[in-house]
Amino acid sequence: MKWLGYKGARYVGFFFLLLLAFTASFTQYTSGQDLNQKNMKYGSDVKQALDLYVPKNNRDNPVIIYVHGGGWMRGDKADVGDKPAFFTDKGYVFVSVNYRLFPNAAYEEMATDVATAVKWVFDHAEQYQIDIRRINLMGHSAGGHLVSLIGTNQNYLEQAGLPPGTIHSIVNLDGPIDLAEFLQRNSKYKTVFGEDDQVWTKASPITYATEQNSPPILLVSPKRPSISSFIERTGDKATTFEIHSLSHGEIKKLLGSGNAPEEAKNMTKAVADFLHNVNF
Repeated sequence: MKWLGYKGARYVGFFFLLLLAFTASFTQYTSGQDLNQKNMKYGSDVKQALDLYVPKNNRDNPVIIYVHGGGWMRGDKADVGDKPAFFTDKGYVFVSVNYRLFPNAAYEEMATDVATAVKWVFDHAEQYQIDIRRINLMGHSAGGHLVSLIGTNQNYLEQAGLPPGTIHSIVNLDGPIDLAEFLQRNSKYKTVFGEDDQVWTKASPITYATEQNSPPILLVSPKRPSISSFIERTGDKATTFEIHSLSHGEIKKLLGSGNAPEEAKNMTKAVADFLHNVNF
C-alpha cells in the first residue's frame, strides 16, 4: 500500500473493518438473530428493561410478551429456557420483561411496570414489525398473576396510555388468579400482599374477570376451585390445560422444550394451539 500513502492505507483499513462488521451483521441476519435486542429500557429503574427475540422473516408478526415468576421477590427476564426459539420459529416476536420486585415495589407497581412494558412494545411495533392487533401476554407464577391482572383490570393499561382491547390473549402458567385461595396454600407470600383480605380481592384477577373485560385466556394449572369460577365469569373465554404430574417449576422450564416428558409436550402443544387459534 506504499502508493496509497499513510492516510490512504488508514482509509482502506477502516473500510475493511466496516466490511467485516457488515459481513458479521449479515451472517447474524441469516441465522435469525440480527434483530435481537437485549436490555432495552422502558423506564428509568434498572429493573425496567426487556429483551426482544425476533424471527428471521419478520413481517407484521404477533408478539408474545413474557413475564417471569419468582414469588414477586426475585427472577429475571433471561430465565426463558427454550421459549424464545420455540415461538420465534412459529412466527412470533418474543419479548421477555423484567420489573421491579418486592420489597422495592408493591404488586401494583409491578403490574404498572408490566403495563408500561406493553406500552413500549406498542410504541415500537413499527420498528420491530409487530402487529399491534396481536399482542399476547404470557407469564409464569407471579408473572402469570401480573399478566392476568393487567389483562382483566383495564385501569393498568389505560393508565399506561393504551386503548381498550390492546391485549389479544393471555397465557397464565400456574399464576394465582384468586389471592385468597393462593395465600391459604402459600402463606409466606403474605409478606408481599399483607393480611388484609380486601387487598387480596383487589389484587386478584378473578375480581375483574368478566366476559367484557377478558380477552381469550389459557390457564395452565393443576385443578383448583378458582379455575372453574374464573372460566364461568369470563363467559367461557377462558380455557384450561390441567396439569397432573409436572411441578410448578417444570411448567416454566419445559414449555417449548423438545426434550420433555409426555405431559410437558402436551402442555406445549396446548399453548401453541391456543396461540395459533387466536393469532392466525
